[in-house]
Amino acid sequence: MSPSTSCEAAKAAAASRGRRHSIRQTVRPSGFVRTLAHAAAVLFALVGLAFGVQAAFLNVPSSAQLLAVAALKALARYRVMGSTEQFNARPLRSLCLESRIFDRKTKSFVLGSFVLVGNRQRYYDLGQGVHAVGPGASTYKVARNRFLLAGCPGFLAQRLGSLLEQRQIRVAEVRTDGVSAYRFHFGRPNRGVELYVERSTLRPLELALGPGVSAARSELKPTSFANQAELIARVVPTSLRSRLRSG
Repeated sequence: MSPSTSCEAAKAAAASRGRRHSIRQTVRPSGFVRTLAHAAAVLFALVGLAFGVQAAFLNVPSSAQLLAVAALKALARYRVMGSTEQFNARPLRSLCLESRIFDRKTKSFVLGSFVLVGNRQRYYDLGQGVHAVGPGASTYKVARNRFLLAGCPGFLAQRLGSLLEQRQIRVAEVRTDGVSAYRFHFGRPNRGVELYVERSTLRPLELALGPGVSAARSELKPTSFANQAELIARVVPTSLRSRLRSG
């Protein structure tokens, strides 16, 4: 091979290596691209971690909680509730009226819940515990259970709402008296309070003081009265009537 031929071959080999080196440089990520890709990976990891932390630690309401909130809102819209209580051997009719009443201790109006059981026994609560008025003394536990079974809308919504805030809620789809309903269990599984509402309208149907067929329970029926003065005279103790807010 002549010297000129060898020189040309060497130049061709050098050019080929240069092209291969150039090709490798074009496909290899630059330092900036590698840094950007690493940052993106870290960002995706942080976003995923954030969602995991949110799901694990934040109080994201469950579907059962949201449904229970809707049911309690629907309950609290009523002012008068009638019920038939199954507490002892024989059922008793009860009636609850709720109205704002002046509280002399706080110098403000508070929610007053007034219950008439049968035709004689009255109970009331002004946010400081259940009180009994009328003949036939009863223990506080009996008075409280009678009062609860009356299904006073605002009172009941507040009490069950406090259990809901503690995430003590279970819900099931059931049928009661031939009606499709939701059964909400507030509180511990073996105790607590169960509220039944119509599935389509969330209208209250029934209340039970605990699970099982042996639990004390009442049928609830939202009620309206055209004669407000007559209703107050029936349900509200005489000593408290002057403190009711008019209108």
